[in-house]
Amino acid sequence: MNDGAYRDTSAGNDDFTGQQPASPNPYSQGQYGENPFGRPTSTPGTGGFGAQPYGAPAAPQSPQPTTPYAGAPYSGQGTGQFGSVPPNPPPTSPFGGAGDGSGGGGGKRGNGGKKFLVGAAAVVVLAGAAGAGAGALVANSDGASSAPSTSVAAGATETAQPTAAPGSVQETANRVLPSVVSILVSDGRQEGSGSGVVLDSDGVILTNNHVVAGAQQVLVTFNDGSRAPAKVLGADPVSDIAVIKADKTGLTPITIGASKNLSVGQDVIAIGSPLGLAGTVTTGIISALNRPVSTSGTDGSQESVIDAIQTDAAINPGNSGGALINASGALIGINTAIATTGAEGESGSIGLGFAIPIDQAMRVAKELQASGKATQASLGVSVRPNTDVEKPGALVASVVRGGAAEKAGIPNGALITGVDDRKISTSEALVAAIRSYAPNDTVKVTYSVRDQSKTAEATLGTM
Repeated sequence: MNDGAYRDTSAGNDDFTGQQPASPNPYSQGQYGENPFGRPTSTPGTGGFGAQPYGAPAAPQSPQPTTPYAGAPYSGQGTGQFGSVPPNPPPTSPFGGAGDGSGGGGGKRGNGGKKFLVGAAAVVVLAGAAGAGAGALVANSDGASSAPSTSVAAGATETAQPTAAPGSVQETANRVLPSVVSILVSDGRQEGSGSGVVLDSDGVILTNNHVVAGAQQVLVTFNDGSRAPAKVLGADPVSDIAVIKADKTGLTPITIGASKNLSVGQDVIAIGSPLGLAGTVTTGIISALNRPVSTSGTDGSQESVIDAIQTDAAINPGNSGGALINASGALIGINTAIATTGAEGESGSIGLGFAIPIDQAMRVAKELQASGKATQASLGVSVRPNTDVEKPGALVASVVRGGAAEKAGIPNGALITGVDDRKISTSEALVAAIRSYAPNDTVKVTYSVRDQSKTAEATLGTM
């Protein structure tokens, strides 16, 4: 889509029950629903970024909505778009077959610049690569500061490794690795992989919806190399969150942190199974907060807009559903998407990764675990991009009768510029902001009508 217009995320429903971008030009959809291992496609956006196939394409918001994000497929072969990764040998599949790998690829649609690639479910046909026995550990980021103050004589051989200092990346990774799993899925024709985090000792695991969507069989590989089948307890494509339960007990639950008080520049660690390489650990910082990222499915309707944590920790296909943790080892986000350059054949991390904040993920996960379904907050408006570049905001195209906006007195044609203390500059930013709340939360909405600024308190409804 080249005109920057948007469409309601409720596919096939012209009544805009949420705060969705609306337009005759929908977001292109990637690997959601019936094709969890499939091909990411373009998403609308602003700027020359595109979404990568981590299971579902994502596109962060940018200031030039006239330039669509270009999607890049992730191949169903071991080489994929990662030229350095050799094809996997024919495996003995845990699901009874090696899979033909034919379903993962799609033509790359580029428009120059960069692209956003979404979804962290690797599309490669795994040849035993999902086995999680080899947990890669990252050395202490403080370098020599963690090494004991001993010396080795010149010419001598030193085989002992320095003890990991408390709080170092090495110590934190060792502690958290048992709580992160690799997930192998099959739809009967092909296989894909992703990651997950253990929520309780009885096998409940949190992951992305796009990792397990459409899967007929789910197999979880744990850090000790053991495996267990799993079933999906609930999945929500709107938030891109799913909860599964593995047939295994005695697991080590991850420590749940908080995402409401994060800071840009804060150290983070990503753990998951990129390209099926279980137990991979990478490090970085929080690069930005509240980054609107649009993820898509295959039927032409927008699937999800997440209020993402942006990080430069390396995230690649297969990392989806894995852990983004803070320096203490507490879970602060679920790795979901990346951005990549748009060059043909290029794919993988370029230091632009995106994670769903854990506060939002856990709210949805608890609902899915309890009932198999999740609720989402709604402001009760449809919005479209504002063509006046001097007046950033989300332009209200229509107000739902009886919805939160109507009750708060927000009219058609209002330009929404803020939600609580957050500035709103685009339609996607408004969608992402509202998605970060729960139904019945009360928010302060700042908007203007005929250049007159107003505020209103709105109690959010339910989508």
